[in-house]
Amino acid sequence: MRIDYIPHPFVISVVREAEGDNVESDFLLKAVRFTNTTSRSAEITGCTFDLTAKGKSQHRISYPEDNLRERSVSLLKHVKQSMTKRRDPVSEALREGNTYKILGTDAFWSKDQFATRKLKPNQETGFMHEHFKISAAKPIDELILTISYSQDKEERNVSTSIPIVQYRSANQYVFPVKGTWLVTANWDSPQGHRGGYSSEFAFDLAQLNGNLQVPENQRKPKESFPCYGKEILAIADGEVVDCFWKLPEISTSYTDYPREQIRQFVHEHGYVPACAGNFVMLAHANGEFSFYAHLITDSLEVKRGDKVKQGQVLGRVGNSGNSTGPHLHFQIMDGPSHLTGRGLPCHFTNIKSVFREDITLIEQDQSIVHAD
Repeated sequence: MRIDYIPHPFVISVVREAEGDNVESDFLLKAVRFTNTTSRSAEITGCTFDLTAKGKSQHRISYPEDNLRERSVSLLKHVKQSMTKRRDPVSEALREGNTYKILGTDAFWSKDQFATRKLKPNQETGFMHEHFKISAAKPIDELILTISYSQDKEERNVSTSIPIVQYRSANQYVFPVKGTWLVTANWDSPQGHRGGYSSEFAFDLAQLNGNLQVPENQRKPKESFPCYGKEILAIADGEVVDCFWKLPEISTSYTDYPREQIRQFVHEHGYVPACAGNFVMLAHANGEFSFYAHLITDSLEVKRGDKVKQGQVLGRVGNSGNSTGPHLHFQIMDGPSHLTGRGLPCHFTNIKSVFREDITLIEQDQSIVHAD
């Protein structure tokens, strides 16, 4: 029996202060696959997560057979839909793009080999999105995943050790905008981007109007958003490795492109612009890449291959792509692809909280931050 998981080879945890002297470790195991690599049938009977710190168990979670069966049955529908290629090239581009967006790969599970509990040789099962938020004396640094299964009337176990790491940005970054901004869809929000592969630690940036509101989900002209047209800045020195500027904007918030128009965008330009709108991607030192999305059409001040300096203007905040109102979508990754690059936490050198305290990592959704 073999265990595979995403993200591999480690899972990133954000560690925050908790009650007393404890700390809270917050991390997400996106996908798990169990494959019967033996020559005989096996039946999955249980699953245990042992969360450890410095070699000592801090917390243990066990799922019985019924729970795993329910989760695998739920996943089966997703696997059949997401792993079945379409004949229509546009539908196939959307299917493949959505699969990559969630898992960072198009071939994790096999729809032809997927089962729910009883696995014949080479069959597999699994589950998605196991979220851990654990308070303990020390940060969790290892997750030991054990699968129990019955084979030939014998109970057996197989385990794998998943490293849990705290990630620190490899470079000194400044915030991608100046002034005071509201952070939404942060990694700690249930409505955030965390379920995505490249966007796990992404966030959106908007500004409050005179009523201390963001006029999202209202049919307001894009020009009525305070953030509309604001300059977007390079967070560090780098090179433009990808960009797009041709997608027309949505004229108001709380609207969307007609479905046929989206299909036309995908046919002409591919999946990423149809989703992210007009965008810029920069390569930085130490293998990190920043991504800025939903820009105003033709507002880019850079082109592919340009070398840029920290703080240089890249373009302007707009309302293109999958957007409910003008805002900047921002993320960093470990690769030059919005689909296969892994999302990373981003630490900044020049932001303050609403209380004017220096902060580096944005830890809470709906935070108001100020960048000098």
